[in-house]
Amino acid sequence: MKSTLQDVPVSSLVLDPENPRLYHLSIVQNRVGLSEAELEDEISEQSGFMALYKSVMKRGIEDPLWVKKSNGKFIVHEGNRRTCVLRRLIADEKAPPPGIRYDIVRAHVAAEDTTDLEIKIMKVSLQTGKKDWSPVGVAAAVHELHYDFAMAEEDIATDMQISVTKVKSHLKNYRMYTAYVKETSDTNEKRFTYFADAPKKVMNWVEEGGTNKSDYYKWINPMSGQAKIRSAAAGRGSLREFAKCLEDPEAIQLLRDDVLATVEDAYEVVKSNDILKDMTFLNRVLPMAKNMRELDEIQLTKIAADPRLLVHIRSLESACKFILRDIADMDNSISD
Repeated sequence: MKSTLQDVPVSSLVLDPENPRLYHLSIVQNRVGLSEAELEDEISEQSGFMALYKSVMKRGIEDPLWVKKSNGKFIVHEGNRRTCVLRRLIADEKAPPPGIRYDIVRAHVAAEDTTDLEIKIMKVSLQTGKKDWSPVGVAAAVHELHYDFAMAEEDIATDMQISVTKVKSHLKNYRMYTAYVKETSDTNEKRFTYFADAPKKVMNWVEEGGTNKSDYYKWINPMSGQAKIRSAAAGRGSLREFAKCLEDPEAIQLLRDDVLATVEDAYEVVKSNDILKDMTFLNRVLPMAKNMRELDEIQLTKIAADPRLLVHIRSLESACKFILRDIADMDNSISD
């Protein structure tokens, strides 16, 4: 994209209403036509803003902004947070260090004939990989490039430096998330992770039909009370635990029948019905027995030379005998 590097007055900068960091406002929350003050408020409330404020106050703006001139002003297509920081520093009447100015900033000024698509690709490319860009923002950008600008998935992958598989994943996750938002009116962008980070087994189940989709919507939505699936991350009550519940119809039925039941409760049903899920260490018994039987003479010699390992093996032998004896006693009491 053609551009020239210029010094631009901060007073001539205009925030970009199509800032990729704010996609969730227009696309998910349907907040369009925000004023300059509203855009600045949204940007200033984002995480990391004050850290950037302190950095710019000491060192100024190190990387040029990307702007395009329009009606005598410069629309900031990349660098909206830095623009807000400069405005805040000026409003706070902070004195810049020697050699640094807050009222003038270096910027790449795009050529007048730069197309909207070129601007969009530039914004998305520069945002890709930045930690403060939300996952739903990335997916929304991919969706916009594909459907609004008719870009092929392969071209999007090239420009965003991601795989075609990842592009397809973004498109699917965004479609499912926006369907959820439309159905539930829950516009919290954090709920996007329940689609983007869900195990494949969960999403397959959601799309199977019946009441699966509506049930899933209810179970991840805390707007009417406590969500049954409390977290998209690993741990108790998480999507990972819910995925294990899908193997047990009784566990899923509990979630459907009992309004107070949570994934933790459902997983207790799974464990009571499946001994290997309740006592996961039993999954290691056969592999361990096989490995121990296949020990060669050199390995046995090393074990024999380590008193600690001999104690551990004798302890294991004792535990196995104890379990087998108790099972035998149970069998005898039943036969009596």
